[in-house]
Amino acid sequence: MQPPLRDRDCMHTRIQTLALKSPAAERPPGALVLLLAAILFAVGTALLGSKPADALSFQLDFRTSTYQTVGTDTYASLLLQHQGETLLSSQTVNALDGISSVTYAGTNQNYSTLITTTFTAGVTGTYEFQVGTDWGRGGATQAVHVGSGTVLDEFVTTDDIWWGNSWSNPDVFSTVLSLTAGETYTIGWIGFEGCCGGNVNFRFSVNGSAPADLTDTNFAPFEGPTPIPEPRSAMLLMLGLVGLAHAGRRRA
Repeated sequence: MQPPLRDRDCMHTRIQTLALKSPAAERPPGALVLLLAAILFAVGTALLGSKPADALSFQLDFRTSTYQTVGTDTYASLLLQHQGETLLSSQTVNALDGISSVTYAGTNQNYSTLITTTFTAGVTGTYEFQVGTDWGRGGATQAVHVGSGTVLDEFVTTDDIWWGNSWSNPDVFSTVLSLTAGETYTIGWIGFEGCCGGNVNFRFSVNGSAPADLTDTNFAPFEGPTPIPEPRSAMLLMLGLVGLAHAGRRRA
């Protein structure tokens, strides 16, 4: 049995009143857009910040060369000299331990070597890179802060460098840098060899730690997350959401 017509009208009126008083009805039109924009902006900002550190790697380039480093040379001039020669091999490795020109380039004479690496420091402090190499015709090293392009250190030698597979040999040299956590750096080494190229080894220490072979595994505790360049599309999306939220407020 249905209620009388007057009672049904009263029930309909109460339902309409409750609907009008519900939180969804009272919320300003732009509020949901603002909430969505805030959530996506926070997620986008977190994703744009950084990513886990990539494993440390080194680019090795071997080229034919009979060049002898001279006193007026700089790292830049030697880099041009190296790049102007015929490429023997180019490859990426994860350790500078026992690098042999015979193994990687198929020769042990009249060649130049370029070794480069880029990494983000995970610890603020003093980083020392020791180099045991065979540069019979000299060479150079340079360290650069990637963000600003500032040269932090540059070393050029015209000497016949041969470390004799001994870390106590006086021909072993070091690059010592004061680095800041979160900043990205590139280090390059260029060397020229005439005959009988020997093995090349690198090792490192951070803030006075015991020297260790320069490998991706050993260096991992001292490497920070890699900054991610700001993707244009993501930024446009976030700017669009902010604009949409603003329009919603104006309509409210």
